[in-house]
Amino acid sequence: MAAVVSVSHIGAVPVRAQDQSIRDISEMSVDRAQLRSAVASRTLTWLTGTPADNEYLSVGRMANFFGFVALRVSSGQSLTRAHVARDTLAVLQPEQVAGLVDLLEVQRKMLAAAQAARLEMNGALEGLVVEERLSEPVFVELGRQFGAAEAALGRVIAVEFGAVARSLSAEQRVDLTRIRAAHAGGTPPERADRNPLASVAEGDRQALVNLSARFLSWTTGTPELNDFEVVGKPSQHFGFVSLRLASGHAVRRGEVSRDVLSVLTPRQRGILEEAVDQNIALFEEFLTRRGALMRELERALVGDDVRADLVLRLGADVGEVEARMTWAQAQAMLRVRSSLSAAQREELLALRGRYTAESPVSGGADAVSRGRQLFAACAMCHASGSSFAPPLTAIVGREIASAQQYEGYSPALEAFRDTELRWSTALLDVFLEAPRDLVPGTTMGYDGMPDASDRAALLAYLETLE
Repeated sequence: MAAVVSVSHIGAVPVRAQDQSIRDISEMSVDRAQLRSAVASRTLTWLTGTPADNEYLSVGRMANFFGFVALRVSSGQSLTRAHVARDTLAVLQPEQVAGLVDLLEVQRKMLAAAQAARLEMNGALEGLVVEERLSEPVFVELGRQFGAAEAALGRVIAVEFGAVARSLSAEQRVDLTRIRAAHAGGTPPERADRNPLASVAEGDRQALVNLSARFLSWTTGTPELNDFEVVGKPSQHFGFVSLRLASGHAVRRGEVSRDVLSVLTPRQRGILEEAVDQNIALFEEFLTRRGALMRELERALVGDDVRADLVLRLGADVGEVEARMTWAQAQAMLRVRSSLSAAQREELLALRGRYTAESPVSGGADAVSRGRQLFAACAMCHASGSSFAPPLTAIVGREIASAQQYEGYSPALEAFRDTELRWSTALLDVFLEAPRDLVPGTTMGYDGMPDASDRAALLAYLETLE
């Protein structure tokens, strides 16, 4: 790992930091293999999971404008956010720590607004999984709204960071820069005896960890280092984070990617490669627009006004490009889904189960919304136009084994039609609980839904499908 001289934001004293050179980091930011790995692993999690799996949003990914990604990459992924935060807070004076603690409350409303905007984007994508209509312009506008909300959050954080940074003594500046160098070099310092995190309410502790770690990376880095971002940035729409958490962090993206790609045909892998190409082409535009936003936020470090209207406009521009990158990935994944064979679908579903048990669907939604979440997994096989599973539109009240556009009903299900003419909600409930118990010999590759409340929610949603 190359050592370079880096003049930090907060001090004019050159310090030998162990960050990778800016050139090396820039080259890593467009790593095609890493992007391919990200898209392939998301293909599994998005197509086989439920929307509830995809709703998880880490606070650390919100308003990610402050250079922590470059610091983590330069450490060889060895540093922990909590360790960096504790070392940083130990250098600050009580009144400086209080400024960051006060920021927790100041940012709360804007953080909630940014999270809500992100979840609205997730919800729109989830509609694509269950074949609801969504146009790219509509989705891009949602991206602009999210980008503006995230930038507004970033502005609040930057203003307080700037105030604390300008109050640092020369000794504190040197100490913080040395902490950065140690963590970037993969040899973090001994943990400080003083731990201000211990006095913070448990519910706020993780948010303060995120703020403190970003304060260090932003104020000790250069603009070039802080601009660094991985090319696969649109990462929290497709459920991989939830899969990793559910596995106890045991699952690795590279492993998932290899397994998924081994299931796909060359043509299907080519579809994902097209999305990779589109994202790489958009990435330079993303960095340019994001860089303009970063320069405006950096005005806080020297005490200049960070213009709110400009921040919103620049944030919307960033969100637009990110939405276009996300859209390209989603469309590729759906094209792959439509081309999967029955055997491939079963392999992918089994693959997800190999990593971890299915994440529970949130019980807080109303019945129809919850059923829509559950139906997303059904859509893996029952998408319209499927040649190996019938469509589920108008299934409630429909004659059994009667969908005109499907010809693959098993002899067992056709024989069952002689006993029960139509799919009533009561009959569907029994079938969903254990398909092979009700219809021995059915070729439906699904073990059943034992939870009665889940079945009721799914049936409530199925009744809305005309």
